[in-house]
Amino acid sequence: MQLVRRALLAWIVLTGACGFTARAIDPGASDPDAPAALDPDDPDGDGVAASDNCPNVANPDQLDSDGDGVGDACDNCPHAANPPVATPGADHPIQRDHDGDGRGDACDLCPQLAAPSDTDTDGDGIGDACDPQPTVKNPPAYFNGFYDPPDGTWTVPRNAGARGDWEVVRRSDGAIGWRQRTLDGSRRHQLLLAGEKTQHYIDSVVVIDAIAPSDGVTLRGAELTYGFFPKGADDFYFICGTRHDNSNNVNTILASALRNDTVVDDQPSAWPTPQTDVAIHLTGKATRVGDTRPRMGSSALSCVADAGTPVTATNSVSLFPDGQIGLYTFGVTAWFDYVFYVELVTPP
Repeated sequence: MQLVRRALLAWIVLTGACGFTARAIDPGASDPDAPAALDPDDPDGDGVAASDNCPNVANPDQLDSDGDGVGDACDNCPHAANPPVATPGADHPIQRDHDGDGRGDACDLCPQLAAPSDTDTDGDGIGDACDPQPTVKNPPAYFNGFYDPPDGTWTVPRNAGARGDWEVVRRSDGAIGWRQRTLDGSRRHQLLLAGEKTQHYIDSVVVIDAIAPSDGVTLRGAELTYGFFPKGADDFYFICGTRHDNSNNVNTILASALRNDTVVDDQPSAWPTPQTDVAIHLTGKATRVGDTRPRMGSSALSCVADAGTPVTATNSVSLFPDGQIGLYTFGVTAWFDYVFYVELVTPP
């Protein structure tokens, strides 16, 4: 016992000499060396509590240049007002950013494309990465991320289903878009954006969910509509997209002219990948050939489909490009991610 006491005394002397201080630990006391606990009313510690316009980013100045209620320090469009809005799949209102590149839809010059920059050579407000005419100034682009159901700016032409056939769906990968949900055989389902255009560039991504069996007609597909116009009892329009033939199980992409549901002029290209459950990026163009007056001349059509390897189909038809743009399915159910539209102009 005497030896134990001497050893303990020696240890106390040595630790004191080495600068260690023995202290009792009270399990109910806080550790003074631990970081300070976050104030639940001020998680970013900037001294602003309930009214903090960036609750998770310290910004004691609370600067909000565009007045949208989101501070510049956490605003994905600090100089373009884009207040948070309710969005499918989000548990609170958010500033929408369709391509997830950190620039909100309201200020992103390519809102559908996660481009590394917003370079805009011609200064038309359309980024070079998504501008079909990067050295020609175009009118402002139209973008719809399909977060909300089709509103009154989208119409359904005769014999083309109903607006209620289209619903907002968030896919398993988190992407939000419109799904045409009615699988009813050889039937056209079509949505058109209000307002006639003269020359078209249209961009979207489509995923075909299901293909209806043959019912006397074997062709099935999901496409973009460009250049839709009615004439008497007939609807004339162009389509760019993918098509499946049930009779031979062949897939193609096409730039085609249709009268009602019948192909008038068709120029398909072989499509090497499956059609269903594949995200296919579509870009279509309809440009004027010859007469420059509205409702005159012919059209040069092109369609590019890309699911990893781009495939192009082109066509020249004796129909003018004027008309509406939109979405189209025939004998399939399909989901569309967005639509991005640019009015093409004749280069100077």
